[in-house]
Amino acid sequence: MIEVIARRTFGIVALALAASVLAGCGKPYTSPDPYQGGNGGSGFPQVTQLPSGTVVGRVVDTRTGLGVTDVEVSVLGVMPARSTRTNGSGDFTLNQVPANKIKLSLFKQGYTYLAANGDVVVDVLAGNTVTAPEIKISHQMDAVPNSFVMSFGNLDRPRGLTIDDTNGFMHVVTRESYPINTALNLPFMKVWGVRKFNLSGGLKDQFGASLFINDLDDPQGIAADKGGNLFVSDPGKKSNAIRQYDLNGNYVRPAANTTEFAGINKPYDVSVLRTGVFGVSSAGNSQVKFFAQDRSTPAQNPNNAPLKLETAFSSGLRGITVDGNDNVYVIDANAGAGKVIQKFDAYGRLVLYFGYVSSSRSGSHFSNPTDLAIDNRNGEIYVVDAGNNRIQRFNHDGSFLSEFGAMGQANGKFNEPHSIALDKDGFVYVSDTNNNRVQKFAPSLLPQVGNSTL
Repeated sequence: MIEVIARRTFGIVALALAASVLAGCGKPYTSPDPYQGGNGGSGFPQVTQLPSGTVVGRVVDTRTGLGVTDVEVSVLGVMPARSTRTNGSGDFTLNQVPANKIKLSLFKQGYTYLAANGDVVVDVLAGNTVTAPEIKISHQMDAVPNSFVMSFGNLDRPRGLTIDDTNGFMHVVTRESYPINTALNLPFMKVWGVRKFNLSGGLKDQFGASLFINDLDDPQGIAADKGGNLFVSDPGKKSNAIRQYDLNGNYVRPAANTTEFAGINKPYDVSVLRTGVFGVSSAGNSQVKFFAQDRSTPAQNPNNAPLKLETAFSSGLRGITVDGNDNVYVIDANAGAGKVIQKFDAYGRLVLYFGYVSSSRSGSHFSNPTDLAIDNRNGEIYVVDAGNNRIQRFNHDGSFLSEFGAMGQANGKFNEPHSIALDKDGFVYVSDTNNNRVQKFAPSLLPQVGNSTL
């Protein structure tokens, strides 16, 4: 049993005892036994004699996001104990909870509570109903990191994808069927566009697909800034540019007589730092280029010097991503031995490198690596090993941890995966190009608190 440890109400009890001593000429206050109804008892005041309020909340499954039924939810440190069980939707109500800052304890056979979720703290006010933070628990059957969760289907050769955690959406670059002339029953054409999903798989919008006017030619990567604006890297001959769309999917035209992201050539991928700086892997000129928020170049590093990575790249530049500290990670599929994956700090200094393009061997060996993503909960690095139809997972120091996926069409298998992204809870999303879907996988496990069984 894991206990999200409660602050005991001994302080309240001590005050009540002291008051009773003064009022009773040295005789300590005693209440009837809360369980037997007798006179004597333990000396603890009953909850009903203290100012109290009501706590409501919900317990959900970390992997599915659905409510978990029959979870015992308790407040520790009160006498008699206050507890209840969740209903079929995972909701619970705790009545007569002492008006104090409390923490909750939970129990359900076969479930665990992760330390990273933090303590469930509720500040109860007398006579009021307060809502506890949503509580996420994990079933022991999900103890294997990165188990399959669900797929986003009905796509056509999806490529780049990104997670907009601020607004709770996933955007994926995919082909659309564009009608030439439905009145004349002319055939459809395949054009590239962007689809917008919520993180449970619901299609919310689709945009960007057009003919001849600002159309996408051969899009690869996509990124979102903090405002929800989207940037699609398109190295195709017609475009060779970064296309921008606003939160509602409207194309953002560059200002007259200006060129956005000047000097790039065959931009494979784009990523946005916390500062709003754009990083572009420009494979055509073997450079990673950085642009300020106004699209001017070069962007500045924290020392107000031009931001430039201290290494030379090849034409094998592929995916680029950043972590929560603005460290930059780059794939160079044609790099020298041991430098396929490279990490740079916010000043552009090389701080980590690993990886070989060689074979199907596990652990730092890749065949056509295309993209990478960082789990900001623990610094783990995920790499799309497209040629081997798998995802490889590494520790923050580049040490191999695990892999998942193989060639196939079943859930959890891939046929030419292309891009990867993680949401703030560690769920993993992979565009499975030749299977025409995006697959979602459970997070890797974080360290657990002590005795971890709920």
